[in-house]
Amino acid sequence: MKNKHRWVYLLIYLLIASVLLTGVSFSRFATTLANTGAEDATEVPDIDFSTWVLEQNASAVSLEGMAPGDSRSIDITISNWKTQADGDKVSDYSQSVTLSLTTTGNLPLAFILTTAGGSPVSLRHPTAGLYESDAQAFTAGVKETKQYTLTVSWPAGVNDVRYKDEIDHLELRLKAVQS
Repeated sequence: MKNKHRWVYLLIYLLIASVLLTGVSFSRFATTLANTGAEDATEVPDIDFSTWVLEQNASAVSLEGMAPGDSRSIDITISNWKTQADGDKVSDYSQSVTLSLTTTGNLPLAFILTTAGGSPVSLRHPTAGLYESDAQAFTAGVKETKQYTLTVSWPAGVNDVRYKDEIDHLELRLKAVQS
């Protein structure tokens, strides 16, 4: 009788351990990003703020299915003006703009930021998973558009089996500060 109770307790213990381990090992974390900027507000504020545009084609670039040797490009356009019915409205403020890229670092991806002319833009790597560009200046009252290309590549020689079915999350941010 004593052995029977031991077996029952052992099975219950194994069942609980299995449930806990399965729950932890299959858990995934997801974040839904939503733009809640002033352009989405129903009421436009009385103050004219400068407009910065990150081209919508960035959301169309899929990094899904990348493999060693692949690369993808994301075109980025930043402007300090916008077209209105009565002509172009240029920002009345000087601004300093920084691009930052955050990644989970699960995949061995390399990032290169260049201007439209192909000149490299420095990307600092201050902490794991964070890349920041040098500040780009926009002058008050001067209509300017700056174009960049962010190239995301997976080096061909880095093809360890541990990367199979691995996911990574990239987040590109634009920070504009009035200067």
